[in-house]
Amino acid sequence: MTRRLSLSELQEYVQEVEAFLDALGPPQTPEEEAAREALAQATAKLKARVTAPISLAVVGEFTVGKSLLLGALLGRPGLLPVEERPTTGNITVLRLQEGTAGTGTRLGETSKVHFMTRDRLASCVREITQELARLLDEQLPQLNAGKVLGGVDPIGGPQGWKPFLAWYRCLWGQPIPGLQHVEADLISSRFRDAALELLRIRDAEQGQQGLLGSEPVVIDTQAVRTVLELPVASATPDTAPAPRKLTITREGVTAGGAALSDCFPLVERVEQVVEVDPVYWPLGELLDGRDVQILDFPGVGAVGSFGRDRNLSRQALQDIHSILLVLPAHHLPSDIALDFWQMLAADGRSQEALGTAALLVANQFDRIVVPALGAGQPGGGTGLGRVDSLNSLDAFAPKIIGQGDNREQIFLASAVTGLLIEHQPWEEASEQTLDVIRDAAERQADIHRPTWHHFADRLAQDRPDSLWPQRLRAYEEDGGLGAIRRGVQRHLARHGDAHRLERAHAAQRDLDLALRAYRRAAPRDDDPEDAAYQQAADRFRQLGKLIGRILDDIELMDGTGLTKRPEAPVPPDVETSRAKVRAAVYGAHWWEQLVQRALRSPDHLVPHGRPHERGPLSPRTRHIRPRLTADDTTVFQQLFERVLADQRALDLHELERWLEEWRGYWSAEIGPLREWLDSDDESALLLPELYTRRLHNPQILDDLLEDLDVDALVEYVTDNAPAFLESTATEPAHAFPLQPGHALPWHAESDNGDTEADERSRHPLAVLQMRAVVADAAAGQVGAELQGLLRQVLQVFRDTFDRARESLLDQYAFRPPVSRKAPERPEDDGAREAEDGSGRGPTVDDLIRKWLNGERGDGGRK
Repeated sequence: MTRRLSLSELQEYVQEVEAFLDALGPPQTPEEEAAREALAQATAKLKARVTAPISLAVVGEFTVGKSLLLGALLGRPGLLPVEERPTTGNITVLRLQEGTAGTGTRLGETSKVHFMTRDRLASCVREITQELARLLDEQLPQLNAGKVLGGVDPIGGPQGWKPFLAWYRCLWGQPIPGLQHVEADLISSRFRDAALELLRIRDAEQGQQGLLGSEPVVIDTQAVRTVLELPVASATPDTAPAPRKLTITREGVTAGGAALSDCFPLVERVEQVVEVDPVYWPLGELLDGRDVQILDFPGVGAVGSFGRDRNLSRQALQDIHSILLVLPAHHLPSDIALDFWQMLAADGRSQEALGTAALLVANQFDRIVVPALGAGQPGGGTGLGRVDSLNSLDAFAPKIIGQGDNREQIFLASAVTGLLIEHQPWEEASEQTLDVIRDAAERQADIHRPTWHHFADRLAQDRPDSLWPQRLRAYEEDGGLGAIRRGVQRHLARHGDAHRLERAHAAQRDLDLALRAYRRAAPRDDDPEDAAYQQAADRFRQLGKLIGRILDDIELMDGTGLTKRPEAPVPPDVETSRAKVRAAVYGAHWWEQLVQRALRSPDHLVPHGRPHERGPLSPRTRHIRPRLTADDTTVFQQLFERVLADQRALDLHELERWLEEWRGYWSAEIGPLREWLDSDDESALLLPELYTRRLHNPQILDDLLEDLDVDALVEYVTDNAPAFLESTATEPAHAFPLQPGHALPWHAESDNGDTEADERSRHPLAVLQMRAVVADAAAGQVGAELQGLLRQVLQVFRDTFDRARESLLDQYAFRPPVSRKAPERPEDDGAREAEDGSGRGPTVDDLIRKWLNGERGDGGRK
């Protein structure tokens, strides 16, 4: 099990592994060379995370105004590329420094362009080709996209780009030998756009000279937008373009011009220093004793980027500490926002870290119309319900930030409103943005415009504990900019260091695994001389390999990125559970009932239900319960909760079945070696002495026997599986995607007041959309719970076999004691000292004992 080290211990750990790697001679086998390279990469990753500034990523869908909002927060709206089209194409890192009051927010004179490594670019290309192949195989299987692109690695594979170059013209309808011809009119231009993106990457990768994985290139900040902005989307060409022959050198990139734009597909991020004018944001408290950087991420799904933006975002989010999730106030909930959140959650962060990882901003709130409230109209829940965006945000936010104190992490904002109130210099913005700002300035100048203050007062009267009045007033004060700045400052002060340590611990685990992998791959010293010692060494070597196989299998089942299938039986499939839940929700008769009501209605809309009529109560009717109808969300919440409960029970049953299969598989292999450990065999009888001599603790042998008891391990996990599942489960009422006990548009008492809106909300399509929302929420909940359950089970397995592997004796232990050898001459003392381990540098076993096993100078175990 990974020991959680402090920051100073992690730094020492990195230094000792670096010193160990520096002291190694040339690798003796290809296996050792590969393991050494993996160890070096894991060491560099941990070092980077230990020394990294605290990082806040600004993320959201394209055209939601992220870049303008970030510029306004820092006091310079034109700081980043801003257009009324998707513009951000690469990640921008802003290293914050406090500037001089009154001089304006300024960028440093130079910026650093960081290029992807070859492996990172290969991962990006594989994601694009695999997604393209998947979609084409579904729609146009005759193009053989899966066969041509599915298993190809254009960056690192032996065939390179040749298969793609021989195939891609078929997307323009050109005949390709061996393929069935498909006319261009039948092929979506989106597929051609994906091929164009791959072609741009190919041209840049083939033309670059030493840029991939190199030190960043320093360029003039004035030229940096060439590698920050997505190219202006243009019509897809009618004929397939030919590959271009480029030459992209460091000197050419530094000089700007064509080389700078040509290298765009290879760029991972651009780093800039920004001196923030304290007139807008005093950074003294934020930067007190810490480095802070803010990252502007590309908006996922923009035209002109088929998959590169998503790959860049997912990879970079692994190192991010917190995110500022920018939502479109006029369009909630946001699927893209959930997409970013799932990228963050997929990296294996702890639940504690995820609960404090996000701040939510509903941007462009100036587009929301202030509701007119009469004197007798209430505030509170009913008032909040009068504003769709606020009501939706109130329901959506807990899915990201949970409940409780995290409610402070929600903000309402309008960058254009804020920059006008704060009199920020906005003249350098693009022409499209200037038009938006001018329109906002005209509205701002209207002293008769309605504000949110009256609405906030009403809400505060009805619900004194609500934070919505405070948020609305903060929006009116300065477009919400001040509240966001204070929120970011408060958030990073509370959680920044903890998040950085959590990310470092994730990298520490990778380094632990790489260190163990190197120990398995590194050559061993000569075998023991005595036959019994030789046999014991052989058995422990077998045991080490077997435990390594089990741990590798656990990593495969935990989905950590390896691609081969586990050798043992696999656990219940999360996607299968999700599919069953979706089918159960879709199969409920309520949806068909509503659709049939619409079909029988003259206007083909779901008719309003009849009011419940009651006569005088008689003894026979007094205790009759009201009949459930599909006119409010109650019946759908009951369906949701029942489906969840049924699937949880089924998942536990499937888990128990899998555990028995898993136990049977590994018991057959572990059993003979475990029996030998506890036998009277001469080689086994040596073990207590060896454990005493090597580790000063014969009890470790008993611990090893206990950890190798697969039957007891499976019994423990089976007994505790319900508790594991309970710990990952969310209250169904919190997971239910609709407002509990809420009247639906076709309820007898519902009246939207707007004929068009009323008809749209009662259309059968709205029923089907609601069905999809409930099914997706149920499937997502069951999937998350089963994933959490499997993660806990696999963690128990991992911890157990990690301990078992750490309990194994290394090959140095199986040398016969000196007393059994011929007497040594005095002059051999130096050689014996080296053989015994004193006077030499640390070995991989020394590092493992110290940093993974927790041993210290006395040889004891923690």
